[in-house]
Amino acid sequence: MEDLREDRMLSDLFKQKLENEEITPSPSLSSNLMRRVGMREFLRFNPSRINIWYAGAAAAAGTALTLILTQSPGKQSREIPEPLPVEINKESAENTVNKNLSVPVITITENRQVAKSDNRIVDTEVSVSTDDNKPAAVSSGSNAVQSAEAQKVNTLPTTAVLNDATGKNKLISINRPQSFIEASVAEGCPPLKVSFRSLAGSVDSCSWYFGDAGYSSSKDPVWIFDNAGDYTITLQVFSSGVKSVSSVVINVHPKPLAKFDITPEYAVLPRDEISFHNYSEGAEKYFWNFGDGTTSDLFEPHHNYRKYGDYNVRLNAISEFGCSDSLVIYNAFSSSGNYIEFPNAFIPNPTGPSGGYFSPKSDESSQIFHPVFSGVTDYQLRIFSKRGILIFESNDVNYGWDGYYKGQLCDPGVYIWKVRGNFINNGQFTKVGDITLLKN
Repeated sequence: MEDLREDRMLSDLFKQKLENEEITPSPSLSSNLMRRVGMREFLRFNPSRINIWYAGAAAAAGTALTLILTQSPGKQSREIPEPLPVEINKESAENTVNKNLSVPVITITENRQVAKSDNRIVDTEVSVSTDDNKPAAVSSGSNAVQSAEAQKVNTLPTTAVLNDATGKNKLISINRPQSFIEASVAEGCPPLKVSFRSLAGSVDSCSWYFGDAGYSSSKDPVWIFDNAGDYTITLQVFSSGVKSVSSVVINVHPKPLAKFDITPEYAVLPRDEISFHNYSEGAEKYFWNFGDGTTSDLFEPHHNYRKYGDYNVRLNAISEFGCSDSLVIYNAFSSSGNYIEFPNAFIPNPTGPSGGYFSPKSDESSQIFHPVFSGVTDYQLRIFSKRGILIFESNDVNYGWDGYYKGQLCDPGVYIWKVRGNFINNGQFTKVGDITLLKN
Protein backbone atom coordinates (compact mmCIF):
# COMPACT_ATOMS: atom_id res chain seq x y z
CA MET A 1 0.00 0.00 0.00
CA GLU A 2 2.95 2.36 0.79
CA ASP A 3 4.32 1.77 -2.68
CA LEU A 4 1.06 2.66 -4.35
CA ARG A 5 0.77 5.81 -2.26
CA GLU A 6 4.28 6.88 -3.20
CA ASP A 7 3.58 6.23 -6.87
CA ARG A 8 0.54 8.47 -6.81
CA MET A 9 2.48 11.18 -5.05
CA LEU A 10 5.19 11.04 -7.69
CA SER A 11 2.60 11.16 -10.40
CA ASP A 12 0.98 14.23 -8.95
CA LEU A 13 4.34 15.90 -8.52
CA PHE A 14 5.22 15.31 -12.16
CA LYS A 15 1.91 16.71 -13.30
CA GLN A 16 2.27 19.85 -11.17
CA LYS A 17 5.95 20.61 -11.68
CA LEU A 18 6.86 19.11 -14.96
CA GLU A 19 3.64 19.11 -16.97
CA ASN A 20 4.88 21.62 -19.51
CA GLU A 21 8.53 20.59 -19.38
CA GLU A 22 10.36 18.48 -21.95
CA ILE A 23 12.62 15.77 -20.64
CA THR A 24 15.26 14.12 -22.80
CA PRO A 25 16.39 10.80 -21.31
CA SER A 26 19.99 9.68 -21.52
CA PRO A 27 20.84 7.01 -24.15
CA SER A 28 21.36 4.32 -21.50
CA LEU A 29 18.05 5.07 -19.86
CA SER A 30 16.24 5.04 -23.21
CA SER A 31 17.77 1.67 -24.11
CA ASN A 32 16.86 0.08 -20.80
CA LEU A 33 13.35 1.49 -20.98
CA MET A 34 12.68 0.20 -24.51
CA ARG A 35 14.02 -3.24 -23.61
CA ARG A 36 11.63 -3.50 -20.67
CA VAL A 37 8.72 -2.27 -22.79
CA GLY A 38 9.49 -4.86 -25.52
CA MET A 39 9.63 -7.68 -23.00
CA ARG A 40 6.31 -6.68 -21.53
CA GLU A 41 4.80 -6.49 -25.01
CA PHE A 42 6.17 -9.96 -25.96
CA LEU A 43 4.77 -11.55 -22.79
CA ARG A 44 1.34 -9.97 -23.33
CA PHE A 45 -1.11 -12.13 -25.40
CA ASN A 46 -1.79 -10.41 -28.72
CA PRO A 47 -3.53 -12.52 -31.53
CA SER A 48 -2.19 -10.24 -34.25
CA ARG A 49 1.52 -10.62 -33.42
CA ILE A 50 3.92 -13.55 -32.84
CA ASN A 51 4.84 -13.89 -29.17
CA ILE A 52 5.77 -16.47 -26.58
CA TRP A 53 2.41 -18.14 -26.71
CA TYR A 54 2.75 -19.00 -30.39
CA ALA A 55 6.30 -20.26 -29.85
CA GLY A 56 5.18 -22.50 -27.00
CA ALA A 57 2.32 -23.94 -29.00
CA ALA A 58 4.59 -24.69 -31.95
CA ALA A 59 7.11 -26.45 -29.71
CA ALA A 60 4.39 -28.55 -28.08
CA ALA A 61 2.95 -29.55 -31.44
CA GLY A 62 6.37 -30.58 -32.76
CA THR A 63 7.04 -32.70 -29.68
CA ALA A 64 3.68 -34.48 -29.99
CA LEU A 65 4.16 -35.16 -33.70
CA THR A 66 7.57 -36.68 -33.01
CA LEU A 67 6.11 -39.01 -30.38
CA ILE A 68 3.31 -40.10 -32.73
CA LEU A 69 5.68 -40.90 -35.57
CA THR A 70 8.24 -42.79 -33.49
CA GLN A 71 5.98 -44.88 -31.22
CA SER A 72 3.18 -47.55 -31.92
CA PRO A 73 -0.24 -46.72 -30.45
CA GLY A 74 -0.91 -50.39 -29.61
CA LYS A 75 1.15 -53.35 -28.71
CA GLN A 76 4.41 -54.09 -30.47
CA SER A 77 3.87 -55.01 -34.17
CA ARG A 78 4.86 -58.39 -35.50
CA GLU A 79 6.20 -59.41 -38.87
CA ILE A 80 3.49 -59.84 -41.48
CA PRO A 81 3.72 -63.17 -43.35
CA GLU A 82 4.89 -63.13 -46.91
CA PRO A 83 2.11 -63.08 -49.53
CA LEU A 84 1.04 -66.45 -50.91
CA PRO A 85 2.75 -67.44 -54.17
CA VAL A 86 0.29 -67.04 -57.02
CA GLU A 87 0.15 -67.89 -60.65
CA ILE A 88 -1.61 -65.54 -63.01
CA ASN A 89 -3.56 -67.23 -65.82
CA LYS A 90 -5.37 -64.70 -67.97
CA GLU A 91 -6.71 -67.16 -70.57
CA SER A 92 -8.98 -69.17 -68.26
CA ALA A 93 -10.55 -65.98 -66.90
CA GLU A 94 -12.18 -65.28 -70.25
CA ASN A 95 -14.61 -68.19 -69.73
CA THR A 96 -15.86 -67.04 -66.32
CA VAL A 97 -16.40 -63.27 -66.54
CA ASN A 98 -17.26 -60.61 -69.07
CA LYS A 99 -14.48 -60.09 -71.58
CA ASN A 100 -14.76 -56.32 -71.07
CA LEU A 101 -13.25 -56.71 -67.58
CA SER A 102 -9.60 -57.19 -66.84
CA VAL A 103 -9.78 -60.51 -65.01
CA PRO A 104 -6.63 -62.26 -63.82
CA VAL A 105 -7.14 -65.81 -62.64
CA ILE A 106 -5.05 -66.82 -59.64
CA THR A 107 -4.07 -70.36 -58.72
CA ILE A 108 -3.02 -70.76 -55.06
CA THR A 109 -0.22 -73.29 -54.87
CA GLU A 110 -0.19 -74.10 -51.14
CA ASN A 111 -1.94 -73.48 -47.82
CA ARG A 112 -0.31 -70.72 -45.76
CA GLN A 113 -0.96 -68.94 -42.46
CA VAL A 114 -2.78 -65.65 -42.64
CA ALA A 115 -3.68 -63.03 -40.06
CA LYS A 116 -6.75 -62.08 -38.12
CA SER A 117 -7.67 -58.57 -37.01
CA ASP A 118 -9.86 -57.58 -34.06
CA ASN A 119 -10.47 -61.27 -33.32
CA ARG A 120 -11.97 -61.75 -36.81
CA ILE A 121 -10.49 -64.71 -38.67
CA VAL A 122 -10.21 -64.23 -42.41
CA ASP A 123 -9.69 -66.83 -45.11
CA THR A 124 -6.65 -65.39 -46.82
CA GLU A 125 -5.19 -62.30 -48.42
CA VAL A 126 -3.17 -62.24 -51.63
CA SER A 127 -1.20 -59.30 -53.00
CA VAL A 128 -1.32 -59.16 -56.78
CA SER A 129 -0.93 -56.64 -59.58
CA THR A 130 -3.49 -55.67 -62.19
CA ASP A 131 -2.90 -55.91 -65.92
CA ASP A 132 -1.41 -52.41 -65.93
CA ASN A 133 1.12 -53.43 -63.22
CA LYS A 134 -0.55 -51.20 -60.62
CA PRO A 135 -0.62 -52.67 -57.10
CA ALA A 136 -3.95 -53.91 -55.84
CA ALA A 137 -5.32 -55.63 -52.75
CA VAL A 138 -7.32 -58.85 -52.94
CA SER A 139 -9.80 -59.90 -50.29
CA SER A 140 -11.84 -63.09 -50.27
CA GLY A 141 -14.90 -61.27 -48.99
CA SER A 142 -13.88 -61.14 -45.32
CA ASN A 143 -12.48 -58.07 -43.57
CA ALA A 144 -9.05 -57.04 -44.77
CA VAL A 145 -6.03 -58.12 -42.71
CA GLN A 146 -4.52 -55.34 -40.61
CA SER A 147 -2.50 -56.94 -37.80
CA ALA A 148 -0.28 -59.97 -38.08
CA GLU A 149 -1.42 -62.55 -35.54
CA ALA A 150 -1.12 -65.86 -37.45
CA GLN A 151 -4.09 -68.18 -37.91
CA LYS A 152 -4.03 -71.54 -39.80
CA VAL A 153 -6.62 -71.72 -42.61
CA ASN A 154 -7.79 -75.11 -43.90
CA THR A 155 -9.82 -73.92 -46.87
CA LEU A 156 -8.92 -71.39 -49.54
CA PRO A 157 -11.25 -68.98 -51.33
CA THR A 158 -11.85 -69.49 -54.99
CA THR A 159 -13.03 -66.01 -55.97
CA ALA A 160 -12.47 -62.50 -54.66
CA VAL A 161 -12.89 -58.82 -55.47
CA LEU A 162 -9.81 -57.02 -56.72
CA ASN A 163 -9.55 -53.29 -55.91
CA ASP A 164 -7.23 -51.63 -58.40
CA ALA A 165 -5.49 -48.27 -58.12
CA THR A 166 -8.46 -46.46 -59.63
CA GLY A 167 -10.81 -47.75 -56.95
CA LYS A 168 -12.77 -49.96 -59.36
CA ASN A 169 -13.64 -53.52 -58.41
CA LYS A 170 -12.57 -56.36 -60.68
CA LEU A 171 -13.79 -59.95 -60.20
CA ILE A 172 -11.04 -62.55 -60.09
CA SER A 173 -11.23 -66.34 -59.86
CA ILE A 174 -8.84 -68.33 -57.69
CA ASN A 175 -8.63 -71.96 -58.83
CA ARG A 176 -8.20 -74.43 -55.99
CA PRO A 177 -5.23 -76.77 -56.31
CA GLN A 178 -7.52 -79.70 -55.42
CA SER A 179 -10.79 -80.41 -57.23
CA PHE A 180 -14.08 -80.42 -55.33
CA ILE A 181 -15.70 -82.74 -57.91
CA GLU A 182 -16.17 -86.43 -57.16
CA ALA A 183 -16.81 -88.75 -60.12
CA SER A 184 -17.84 -92.41 -59.91
CA VAL A 185 -15.31 -93.34 -62.63
CA ALA A 186 -12.47 -91.48 -64.32
CA GLU A 187 -12.41 -93.52 -67.54
CA GLY A 188 -14.33 -96.21 -69.36
CA CYS A 189 -15.94 -97.38 -72.58
CA PRO A 190 -18.90 -95.81 -74.40
CA PRO A 191 -21.66 -95.54 -73.52
CA LEU A 192 -20.06 -94.48 -70.20
CA LYS A 193 -22.38 -93.62 -67.32
CA VAL A 194 -20.78 -91.33 -64.72
CA SER A 195 -22.28 -90.13 -61.43
CA PHE A 196 -20.94 -86.76 -60.24
CA ARG A 197 -21.04 -85.31 -56.73
CA SER A 198 -20.15 -81.79 -55.56
CA LEU A 199 -17.89 -81.60 -52.50
CA ALA A 200 -18.33 -77.83 -52.18
CA GLY A 201 -20.83 -78.16 -49.32
CA SER A 202 -23.84 -75.88 -49.02
CA VAL A 203 -24.06 -73.44 -51.93
CA ASP A 204 -26.67 -71.15 -53.42
CA SER A 205 -26.51 -72.70 -56.91
CA CYS A 206 -24.28 -74.80 -59.11
CA SER A 207 -23.72 -75.29 -62.84
CA TRP A 208 -22.19 -78.39 -64.46
CA TYR A 209 -20.67 -78.39 -67.96
CA PHE A 210 -19.82 -81.86 -69.31
CA GLY A 211 -17.60 -80.94 -72.26
CA ASP A 212 -19.97 -82.37 -74.90
CA ALA A 213 -22.41 -79.43 -74.95
CA GLY A 214 -24.28 -81.05 -72.05
CA TYR A 215 -25.34 -78.97 -69.02
CA SER A 216 -27.00 -79.59 -65.66
CA SER A 217 -27.96 -77.48 -62.65
CA SER A 218 -28.43 -80.48 -60.33
CA LYS A 219 -26.10 -80.77 -57.37
CA ASP A 220 -25.26 -84.45 -58.04
CA PRO A 221 -26.02 -85.19 -61.72
CA VAL A 222 -25.61 -88.41 -63.71
CA TRP A 223 -24.32 -88.16 -67.30
CA ILE A 224 -23.82 -90.67 -70.15
CA PHE A 225 -20.99 -90.16 -72.65
CA ASP A 226 -21.85 -91.89 -75.96
CA ASN A 227 -18.71 -91.08 -77.93
CA ALA A 228 -15.00 -91.56 -77.30
CA GLY A 229 -12.88 -88.58 -76.22
CA ASP A 230 -11.40 -86.64 -73.30
CA TYR A 231 -14.11 -84.53 -71.64
CA THR A 232 -13.33 -81.66 -69.24
CA ILE A 233 -16.06 -81.52 -66.62
CA THR A 234 -16.45 -78.04 -65.09
CA LEU A 235 -18.42 -77.19 -61.95
CA GLN A 236 -19.23 -73.59 -61.01
CA VAL A 237 -20.76 -73.03 -57.57
CA PHE A 238 -22.07 -69.76 -56.15
CA SER A 239 -22.25 -69.01 -52.43
CA SER A 240 -22.99 -65.57 -50.94
CA GLY A 241 -22.09 -63.92 -54.21
CA VAL A 242 -18.75 -65.73 -54.50
CA LYS A 243 -18.07 -68.05 -57.42
CA SER A 244 -15.85 -71.13 -57.19
CA VAL A 245 -14.73 -73.13 -60.23
CA SER A 246 -13.36 -76.68 -60.36
CA SER A 247 -12.82 -79.24 -63.12
CA VAL A 248 -11.89 -82.87 -63.76
CA VAL A 249 -11.23 -84.85 -66.94
CA ILE A 250 -13.17 -87.99 -67.92
CA ASN A 251 -11.52 -90.21 -70.54
CA VAL A 252 -13.89 -92.24 -72.75
CA HIS A 253 -11.91 -94.86 -74.68
CA PRO A 254 -12.70 -95.69 -78.31
CA LYS A 255 -14.88 -98.70 -79.00
CA PRO A 256 -13.68 -101.42 -81.43
CA LEU A 257 -15.67 -102.54 -84.47
CA ALA A 258 -16.40 -106.25 -84.98
CA LYS A 259 -16.68 -107.50 -88.59
CA PHE A 260 -16.30 -110.94 -90.17
CA ASP A 261 -17.32 -113.02 -93.17
CA ILE A 262 -17.93 -116.74 -93.82
CA THR A 263 -16.77 -118.93 -96.68
CA PRO A 264 -17.82 -120.82 -98.70
CA GLU A 265 -20.74 -118.58 -99.51
CA TYR A 266 -23.08 -121.51 -100.20
CA ALA A 267 -21.73 -124.05 -97.75
CA VAL A 268 -23.16 -127.54 -97.57
CA LEU A 269 -23.30 -128.84 -94.00
CA PRO A 270 -21.73 -131.01 -92.70
CA ARG A 271 -19.63 -131.71 -95.77
CA ASP A 272 -17.82 -128.36 -96.12
CA GLU A 273 -15.25 -126.89 -93.71
CA ILE A 274 -16.25 -123.35 -92.73
CA SER A 275 -13.65 -120.55 -92.68
CA PHE A 276 -14.22 -117.31 -90.70
CA HIS A 277 -12.46 -114.18 -91.99
CA ASN A 278 -11.89 -111.41 -89.39
CA TYR A 279 -12.13 -107.77 -90.53
CA SER A 280 -12.49 -106.18 -87.07
CA GLU A 281 -10.97 -102.77 -86.23
CA GLY A 282 -9.40 -101.45 -83.02
CA ALA A 283 -9.35 -104.81 -81.21
CA GLU A 284 -6.62 -107.08 -79.90
CA LYS A 285 -8.62 -110.01 -78.49
CA TYR A 286 -11.39 -112.07 -80.10
CA PHE A 287 -13.94 -114.61 -78.94
CA TRP A 288 -15.98 -116.75 -81.36
CA ASN A 289 -19.18 -118.65 -80.66
CA PHE A 290 -20.13 -120.96 -83.55
CA GLY A 291 -23.68 -121.56 -82.34
CA ASP A 292 -23.27 -125.33 -81.86
CA GLY A 293 -21.75 -125.16 -78.37
CA THR A 294 -18.15 -124.71 -79.53
CA THR A 295 -15.99 -121.56 -79.23
CA SER A 296 -12.58 -120.21 -80.26
CA ASP A 297 -10.25 -117.29 -79.38
CA LEU A 298 -8.23 -117.43 -82.62
CA PHE A 299 -8.08 -114.45 -84.96
CA GLU A 300 -9.47 -116.40 -87.97
CA PRO A 301 -10.61 -119.92 -87.01
CA HIS A 302 -11.90 -122.84 -89.13
CA HIS A 303 -14.76 -125.04 -88.03
CA ASN A 304 -16.60 -128.23 -89.09
CA TYR A 305 -20.26 -128.64 -88.21
CA ARG A 306 -21.40 -132.20 -87.52
CA LYS A 307 -24.89 -131.76 -88.94
CA TYR A 308 -27.07 -129.37 -90.82
CA GLY A 309 -28.91 -126.72 -88.78
CA ASP A 310 -29.69 -123.06 -88.27
CA TYR A 311 -26.61 -121.70 -86.45
CA ASN A 312 -26.13 -118.18 -85.07
CA VAL A 313 -22.43 -117.25 -85.25
CA ARG A 314 -21.18 -114.49 -82.88
CA LEU A 315 -17.84 -112.60 -82.72
CA ASN A 316 -16.81 -110.45 -79.73
CA ALA A 317 -13.93 -108.04 -80.44
CA ILE A 318 -12.14 -106.56 -77.38
CA SER A 319 -9.80 -103.53 -77.36
CA GLU A 320 -6.72 -102.91 -75.19
CA PHE A 321 -8.88 -100.83 -72.81
CA GLY A 322 -11.42 -103.64 -72.35
CA CYS A 323 -14.02 -102.07 -74.62
CA SER A 324 -15.92 -104.57 -76.77
CA ASP A 325 -18.17 -104.82 -79.77
CA SER A 326 -20.04 -107.85 -81.13
CA LEU A 327 -21.51 -109.01 -84.42
CA VAL A 328 -24.00 -111.88 -84.83
CA ILE A 329 -24.99 -113.55 -88.10
CA TYR A 330 -28.29 -115.32 -87.55
CA ASN A 331 -29.03 -118.50 -89.51
CA ALA A 332 -25.58 -118.25 -90.99
CA PHE A 333 -26.11 -121.18 -93.40
CA SER A 334 -29.74 -120.63 -94.45
CA SER A 335 -28.53 -119.61 -97.92
CA SER A 336 -26.49 -122.77 -98.39
CA GLY A 337 -26.51 -125.01 -101.53
CA ASN A 338 -29.42 -127.16 -100.25
CA TYR A 339 -32.85 -125.97 -101.39
CA ILE A 340 -36.07 -126.97 -103.17
CA GLU A 341 -38.60 -124.64 -104.81
CA PHE A 342 -41.77 -125.07 -106.97
CA PRO A 343 -43.50 -122.87 -109.58
CA ASN A 344 -47.10 -121.68 -109.08
CA ALA A 345 -48.51 -122.44 -112.62
CA PHE A 346 -47.89 -124.50 -115.76
CA ILE A 347 -49.49 -125.26 -119.21
CA PRO A 348 -49.78 -129.01 -120.07
CA ASN A 349 -49.12 -130.31 -123.58
CA PRO A 350 -52.60 -130.70 -125.17
CA THR A 351 -51.46 -133.42 -127.56
CA GLY A 352 -51.10 -136.06 -124.85
CA PRO A 353 -49.14 -137.19 -121.81
CA SER A 354 -45.39 -136.58 -121.86
CA GLY A 355 -44.49 -139.07 -119.14
CA GLY A 356 -43.43 -136.42 -116.58
CA TYR A 357 -39.73 -136.33 -117.36
CA PHE A 358 -38.68 -132.76 -118.04
CA SER A 359 -35.95 -131.23 -120.12
CA PRO A 360 -34.75 -127.73 -120.97
CA LYS A 361 -37.08 -127.76 -123.96
CA SER A 362 -40.14 -128.68 -121.87
CA ASP A 363 -39.18 -126.02 -119.32
CA GLU A 364 -39.19 -123.39 -122.05
CA SER A 365 -42.92 -124.03 -122.59
CA SER A 366 -43.62 -124.82 -118.88
CA GLN A 367 -45.31 -128.12 -119.76
CA ILE A 368 -44.14 -130.13 -116.68
CA PHE A 369 -44.77 -129.23 -113.03
CA HIS A 370 -41.53 -130.03 -111.15
CA PRO A 371 -39.23 -128.46 -108.49
CA VAL A 372 -35.97 -126.55 -108.80
CA PHE A 373 -33.63 -128.10 -106.24
CA SER A 374 -30.10 -128.74 -105.01
CA GLY A 375 -28.73 -131.26 -102.53
CA VAL A 376 -31.97 -133.28 -102.36
CA THR A 377 -31.66 -136.98 -101.56
CA ASP A 378 -35.02 -138.30 -100.37
CA TYR A 379 -38.13 -136.92 -102.08
CA GLN A 380 -41.92 -137.47 -102.18
CA LEU A 381 -44.36 -135.29 -104.11
CA ARG A 382 -48.16 -135.60 -103.98
CA ILE A 383 -50.78 -133.55 -105.86
CA PHE A 384 -54.48 -133.41 -104.88
CA SER A 385 -57.63 -132.06 -106.52
CA LYS A 386 -59.77 -129.50 -104.71
CA ARG A 387 -61.90 -132.44 -103.51
CA GLY A 388 -58.84 -134.05 -101.93
CA ILE A 389 -58.40 -136.81 -104.53
CA LEU A 390 -54.78 -137.88 -105.03
CA ILE A 391 -54.14 -137.47 -108.75
CA PHE A 392 -50.30 -137.60 -108.86
CA GLU A 393 -47.41 -138.97 -106.77
CA SER A 394 -43.65 -139.17 -107.41
CA ASN A 395 -40.63 -140.35 -105.37
CA ASP A 396 -38.14 -139.17 -108.00
CA VAL A 397 -37.12 -135.53 -107.84
CA ASN A 398 -36.44 -135.65 -111.58
CA TYR A 399 -39.98 -136.80 -112.42
CA GLY A 400 -42.86 -134.26 -112.44
CA TRP A 401 -46.60 -133.98 -113.25
CA ASP A 402 -47.62 -133.41 -116.89
CA GLY A 403 -51.25 -132.40 -116.07
CA TYR A 404 -52.85 -135.78 -116.96
CA TYR A 405 -54.72 -138.23 -114.75
CA LYS A 406 -55.21 -141.78 -116.02
CA GLY A 407 -54.44 -140.61 -119.55
CA GLN A 408 -56.94 -137.74 -119.48
CA LEU A 409 -56.05 -134.03 -119.37
CA CYS A 410 -57.22 -132.56 -116.10
CA ASP A 411 -59.53 -129.59 -116.01
CA PRO A 412 -57.95 -126.17 -115.68
CA GLY A 413 -57.91 -124.84 -112.10
CA VAL A 414 -56.04 -124.88 -108.80
CA TYR A 415 -54.50 -128.06 -107.35
CA ILE A 416 -52.78 -128.67 -104.02
CA TRP A 417 -49.27 -130.14 -103.71
CA LYS A 418 -47.26 -131.37 -100.75
CA VAL A 419 -43.59 -132.41 -100.69
CA ARG A 420 -41.28 -133.84 -98.05
CA GLY A 421 -37.72 -135.17 -98.07
CA ASN A 422 -34.10 -134.84 -96.94
CA PHE A 423 -31.03 -132.95 -98.07
CA ILE A 424 -27.61 -134.50 -98.37
CA ASN A 425 -26.60 -132.92 -95.08
CA ASN A 426 -29.39 -134.85 -93.32
CA GLY A 427 -31.54 -131.75 -93.18
CA GLN A 428 -35.27 -132.45 -93.56
CA PHE A 429 -37.82 -130.35 -95.43
CA THR A 430 -41.63 -130.29 -95.73
CA LYS A 431 -43.56 -127.85 -97.90
CA VAL A 432 -47.15 -127.33 -99.03
CA GLY A 433 -48.48 -125.08 -101.83
CA ASP A 434 -50.85 -124.78 -104.76
CA ILE A 435 -50.44 -124.92 -108.52
CA THR A 436 -52.69 -123.48 -111.22
CA LEU A 437 -53.23 -125.64 -114.32
CA LEU A 438 -53.71 -123.45 -117.37
CA LYS A 439 -55.21 -124.62 -120.69
CA ASN A 440 -53.34 -123.80 -123.88
